[in-house]
Amino acid sequence: MKPRGLGRGLGAILPVDEETVQSSHAVQEIPLEAIEPNPYQPRLDFSEEELEALAESIRQHGLIQPITVRQVGQKYQLIAGERRWRAAKKAGLTHLPAYVRTADSTEMLAFALVENVQRSNLNPIELALAYKRLMEECGLSQEEVARYVGKSRPTIANTLRLLRLPPEIQKALKEGTLTEGHARPLLTLDSPDLQLQVFREIQEKNLTVRQVEALVQAYTAPSSTKPPPKAPRPLSEWEVHLQHLAQSLSYRLHAPVQIRARPSGQGEVRIQFSSTEDLERLLELLNVKP
Repeated sequence: MKPRGLGRGLGAILPVDEETVQSSHAVQEIPLEAIEPNPYQPRLDFSEEELEALAESIRQHGLIQPITVRQVGQKYQLIAGERRWRAAKKAGLTHLPAYVRTADSTEMLAFALVENVQRSNLNPIELALAYKRLMEECGLSQEEVARYVGKSRPTIANTLRLLRLPPEIQKALKEGTLTEGHARPLLTLDSPDLQLQVFREIQEKNLTVRQVEALVQAYTAPSSTKPPPKAPRPLSEWEVHLQHLAQSLSYRLHAPVQIRARPSGQGEVRIQFSSTEDLERLLELLNVKP
């Protein structure tokens, strides 16, 4: 199946017309127990804390935005809105408002992928696995995947390459304790052991992306000009404590966190975000009102 130019948005995946929307002018109320998750959902992890916050909002205001489903026999499979569906179950709802559409497996995966990409809900490894599924299960090329999600082909190729990294590094990317910018230079190292060595140095020293690039360049320089690797300075007890704090915050916020302290006792905490939506998510978690 050839893609339909999906970079313009969700409507380009499943056009709103009489052939694809079973109820084009009305939202149906569907029993929650009749709804099944999307088997092609690219998002692997759902934050329990965020689901609880959304569930509380649903208890107070109801579900404002309908989910989107397709009918399969007597059941309905989610196309988009799994986070809302999970939160609605926590909130105790028995029925959900939904648009019912027809969709094949390619459209199911593509719709869920594009929804999450546009809302910055997927971590780099989830993205890479979703692109891989579009290629393997739907028979698409990298160029076709790029058109589906509105990205360039090199972006798709670079994201897919992250799956070559060791599991420990992929886990850090999924948990948000390592950014994609930090991970990409590691791909130029030909040894998984060396990749892990540099990765651990990134974690221990809170290296910036430029520092990682320079470190990797030193390792990949020709042997005649390659400088001997410097022995890492042992971390003080206070630095180890700050490192653990940063890792705990990164895991809680699902975002890279750096904590830097000066000898005077002053310091700073840096929290990275990938988009305006991601910033709003962090502000909500931190209970900060814009």
